Amino acid sequence: MAGLNANMLLILAAAPLETELLRKKMTHTQLRRCGSIQVFPGKLQGQDVLLSHGGIGQVNMAIQLTRLLSEHKPQAVLLCGCGGSYPASGLQIGSLALAKEEIFGDLGVATANRFIPLKQLDLPQNPQIAPTIQQSFPLNADLLSWAQEVLPDAVCGSFVSVNCCSGNAELSVELQQRSGGICENMEGAAAAQVCAEFDIPLLELRGISNPTGTRDPQQWDITRGAEAAQLGILELLENWPAT
Repeated sequence: MAGLNANMLLILAAAPLETELLRKKMTHTQLRRCGSIQVFPGKLQGQDVLLSHGGIGQVNMAIQLTRLLSEHKPQAVLLCGCGGSYPASGLQIGSLALAKEEIFGDLGVATANRFIPLKQLDLPQNPQIAPTIQQSFPLNADLLSWAQEVLPDAVCGSFVSVNCCSGNAELSVELQQRSGGICENMEGAAAAQVCAEFDIPLLELRGISNPTGTRDPQQWDITRGAEAAQLGILELLENWPAT
């Protein structure tokens, strides 16, 4: 995979459904591999891009993004996809959300009375031997500020990454209240941690596909959420600053 343009942007999503529109609009597209996964170098809105899929869940995302950033150093990583809205966020299906930080929402201990974040536990750590626990990761402030100007209708706030999604109202409210989050997903915090390790700016954009707290199929529209995020990515690329 060596030899791609050093000024390229890495566009990343969990699942192919979340990049279907982007792949249709790409030109000069090639098919390559990174490990066992197909990746797509090409041009999108005049920008050199590498489009890839990290897979669903934090472990899959971390593995694939680590592979990619071990071979390339893009200008930035643009993570897009669907997300669930928390009750007080004001976000509706098809709304656009931008992450100011990513939080590991269920990394910790659930007791009978409360949730204890892992960083609050008295666990022995040695930063010279292993990374210390970090419950949240702020995203690149300059990139986020620019994106807010390009996408003024997008709602900016904290995103919460979980392994166990909030499929009931009680859990949804609990996660929202202790995190202050607006949007729930399953990959973003892992991507943020990997990007921090490689010192690569990350911008995360999600289209709302459902409210959290319910599994009612009448309240879900994954296609609409995915499309909203991809249209946002196209707008960002159209206005990407010249380098």
